[in-house]
Amino acid sequence: MRCLLTVLWLKIRAARPVRILLLFCFASLLYSCISEETDACVQYELTLRAVTPSGEDVTSSGIITSMAIYLFDQNGFLRMVPKGSSSDFLFGTEKSKALTLVAWGNLKGDSLKLPSPAVGTSLEDAKVELLQSSTGYNLPVTDLFYARRVLTGETSTRAMQSDTVKLVMERLSAALAVKIGHAREYFGSDEPLHLVVRGIGTALSFLGEPLGQEAGYAPTMTAVSGKDEWVAPLFRVFPTQDDGRIFVDLYSKGEKRFTITTDDEGNLLRANPGKETYISVDFRYARMFVSVSVLPWGSTGQETEM
Repeated sequence: MRCLLTVLWLKIRAARPVRILLLFCFASLLYSCISEETDACVQYELTLRAVTPSGEDVTSSGIITSMAIYLFDQNGFLRMVPKGSSSDFLFGTEKSKALTLVAWGNLKGDSLKLPSPAVGTSLEDAKVELLQSSTGYNLPVTDLFYARRVLTGETSTRAMQSDTVKLVMERLSAALAVKIGHAREYFGSDEPLHLVVRGIGTALSFLGEPLGQEAGYAPTMTAVSGKDEWVAPLFRVFPTQDDGRIFVDLYSKGEKRFTITTDDEGNLLRANPGKETYISVDFRYARMFVSVSVLPWGSTGQETEM
């Protein structure tokens, strides 16, 4: 007996009743289990939850505005579950068939190249890629969430066994902010400062790991009124791996003056997933002083002393 991978129902709040009925009928005709016996099938009800790094459930906060779920088996990518704002999904498959579900929250085409993997593409090769601006630098990412779950299919004597699966969506994007103090005093010029943050891959695999060449972000820096200070407010980037680092290049008058890779205690500069990292560079002393603060998401931002 064969049971085809199915999307039976997607709850779409904004859809009209007729559209929902047509979607249900069409999906059922094309993708439902087609067998006289259903005891080898399992139906999964998917429940998605968004959490902070500390485990706080923020599903109802509205921070995830879109969802995309990709289904893989041992041979690679199978198909997508249609995305929407709802967190309720239902699909069926054979009990003996192992599946891997990868869910992405807030995939948006204004800063990311939306993935469209070919059937059979592996988790390692399927990827979400950064887009570039007209200047050649990468665009900051969205507030990206990610989850992966392996389903093994269970043996049961009940016909068409049903299982509820919870996918815990964790924030994958990292937020960075950079402050440069006493730059005018150090450089002896009012010329605007230019910042490039690099060292993170230009893509993320469906395992949530960086891929590709070195990315480069060029956030806009603004002078703080009444202070000898330049600030690049929080912008989101792909996260670094455990052994990774970021490089902060500082330009003045079109020339690169410094590349910063560590703070004053020798700790590598990193982009931590689900955290806000504030990097402060101060030129008031005899040598450049670099300090870093890593704070929970949604902290007080540039008002934080670094």
